[in-house]
Amino acid sequence: MSTLLVIQAHPHTSNSLSLTVGQHFIDFYRQSHPNDQIIIRDLYAAGGVPPLNDVTMEAWRKQKFDEPMTGEEKALLKRHEEWLAEFINADKYVFVNPMYNHFLPAEMKQYLDLTAVAHQTFKYTSKGPVGLLEGKKALHIQAMGSEYHRSGKWGIIKFLVHKALGIQSKESCALQDLGDTYLTNMMKFYGVDDVTRLFIEGADAHRDQRAAILKQALTQAETLAQHF
Repeated sequence: MSTLLVIQAHPHTSNSLSLTVGQHFIDFYRQSHPNDQIIIRDLYAAGGVPPLNDVTMEAWRKQKFDEPMTGEEKALLKRHEEWLAEFINADKYVFVNPMYNHFLPAEMKQYLDLTAVAHQTFKYTSKGPVGLLEGKKALHIQAMGSEYHRSGKWGIIKFLVHKALGIQSKESCALQDLGDTYLTNMMKFYGVDDVTRLFIEGADAHRDQRAAILKQALTQAETLAQHF
């Protein structure tokens, strides 16, 4: 039996493409893997992601030097430890989010900051940092209003040529999807090299194609769920 951890970073709206596709994936995954445990971590739920703030830093300092902590500090560190343990103990990850201004929602970035803990998800060595979560896999489900990945390598080459020549262009390419690049790099930093992507793109730029775009993504989700 494996544990699938779904990390959702999206406001609670009824028309979310990423949440719709994410839920579709979960439903079909449950059918294909009936013995697996599925945990959904909603980063927009009450309480939000445990913060990395002044209280956190002071609590860590007190913990290091074995000094008395306040109730608030103890409660915050407990949440940090619980969330981190949940992440480490999972076998598979599904990250679900919309693109916000070419990047991830702040809550997702905060979650990745929370899980980037030395000697837990990675370690420092004489040859540089090494991930400690080898053998796990991840899926990134992300909705974006424009198209960034459909043009493939040709789109990237065209984008770079336009940049080099100072030509203004309204076309987008994968290089501008900084969120997926960051998430993928963080997974590799943790030792998770098996990263799959499911992009729902162009629904805002092509509103008349929204239904078809969603249908295609749902079909992809069903296929991925069977073998993930």
